[in-house]
Amino acid sequence: MKIRHKIAVQFTVLVAVILLVFCVVLHWTAETQRQQNIYSLLQRRAATTARLLVDVREFDANLLRLLDKNSAAKLPNEETFVFDYKDRLIFATANRRPAYLTKHLADDIRINRTVTFQDGGQEVVGIIFTGQYDRFVVVAAATDTAGRLQVRKLARTLTIGFWIGILLTVGLSVLFARQSLRPFQRINQQIAFITARNLSWRIAEGSNRDEIADLATNFNQMLRRLEQAFRQQKQFVSHASHELRTPLSAMKTEIQVGLEQPHSLEEHRQILANLQNDTERLIDLSNGLLQLARLTDNTVEALAFEPLHLEEVLLDARQEVKQSNASCRITFDYAQLPEDNSSTLVQGNATLLKNAVVNLLSNACKYSPDRQAELLLGFDATHCIVTVRDKGIGIAAEDLPHIFELFYRAQHTPVQSGGFGAGLSVTHRIVELHKGTIDVKSTLHQGSEFTIRLPRS
Repeated sequence: MKIRHKIAVQFTVLVAVILLVFCVVLHWTAETQRQQNIYSLLQRRAATTARLLVDVREFDANLLRLLDKNSAAKLPNEETFVFDYKDRLIFATANRRPAYLTKHLADDIRINRTVTFQDGGQEVVGIIFTGQYDRFVVVAAATDTAGRLQVRKLARTLTIGFWIGILLTVGLSVLFARQSLRPFQRINQQIAFITARNLSWRIAEGSNRDEIADLATNFNQMLRRLEQAFRQQKQFVSHASHELRTPLSAMKTEIQVGLEQPHSLEEHRQILANLQNDTERLIDLSNGLLQLARLTDNTVEALAFEPLHLEEVLLDARQEVKQSNASCRITFDYAQLPEDNSSTLVQGNATLLKNAVVNLLSNACKYSPDRQAELLLGFDATHCIVTVRDKGIGIAAEDLPHIFELFYRAQHTPVQSGGFGAGLSVTHRIVELHKGTIDVKSTLHQGSEFTIRLPRS
């Protein structure tokens, strides 16, 4: 079932329930009011008959029957019965004695003083009348033909109105649903034209700030993110292909040189050394791309995060860098002494955080003539702060906004330094996964300072 049909059905059912409740309440109110009116009228007629019979000497039973018979205000099937204290019938306007006139009814009237009920099509009222010399039980009954006819007419009118209201509701709800969902149909038609080849297409957001406009806005934002992701993927493939081509071309050249003519043992050693360097570069490039791909696919929920003392991670990173490059000299110190064990506690993945710091320390040593780097650990009320500082070649101001982009290499980076521009991208992604930030300050030919801020656990 389509949404517009569901809306029409649900709206119709809702209106039908409301109308039904309204009709039932209105009919019940009218019926209750009719009963109250007829019972009140019968009580007054019963009291008047008993008063004329008991307290007024000029009236006797025969005269009252004559007046009752010729009364223009007499109700259909109206009957009045008067009983004395011994339950003897002393007056009746009817020739028959109804079955409801029992001793039990008389006793009930004496206890409750007023009793009302229905018998067949008649409304019956029983009251106590206190005369000058005795107490009497008076029962009056009549058929409320006019009142019942009015209630039946009201019921008929309500029934007709109910079904007319349902029919109008069905038509209007279908029209309303179609009009309300028309913007969604327009959006759906526009979405149908969007494919992987035209992600730059945007759907019309309109000028209204309603839920439909919000949906269009959010969908356009999703398209922007998808377009950016596709663009990054294309750039990734393009840059990766370019970076892979360079060492592969170099390896091919070295192999061709080695096969073209006989070489001395030393020349063969040099060729093999060049091949080894190119192979190591390919391995480093492959590892970096694999790590970046895994970080791109993973989320915080998919990684194993646990409470970590950050100084332990930094010491492990320092040790790893020194093992891979013995010429690096890295000093580690606290920017401020921890107040307690929780001052340097963060929630994270030890391996990822160590890799991030290793990348920063490796770059600091690689691009510093003295192969020195300074590692500092500090904290504030909400974050742990890791600083990696060097006095190397620095980064130009125009390069700073791009250094965390994949495969980006600054203009002043020495060619002999190697690398392929993925380390800082990996570090940036790791910090993002830990809900942290990374900033850089650098002056060309004076050095750089990278600052990582991680939320304290």
